[in-house]
Amino acid sequence: MIDFIPQRIISLVPSQTELLCDLGLGQNLVGITKFCIYPKIECEKISKVGGTKTFNFHIIDALKPDLIIGNKEENYKEGIEKLSEKYPTWIS
Repeated sequence: MIDFIPQRIISLVPSQTELLCDLGLGQNLVGITKFCIYPKIECEKISKVGGTKTFNFHIIDALKPDLIIGNKEENYKEGIEKLSEKYPTWIS
């Protein structure tokens, strides 16, 4: 459970990126994967943090996220565990 309103979200899952944009939270996305391509207009403007299984931790650190969204089937366990040591994470 997250007890704050995230302002700097990184989405590591294309379907979650699309959902966040549909919910009007696209302006809160600071990082997405190279596979996050919809909605095109919003995704073109957002920093890419690598792939769903190949995160660039340096880029993620530079973006200073206050929430990272991932998926236990789409992302790799070790990467998510490393990120969750440093940042709030929500895994579907």
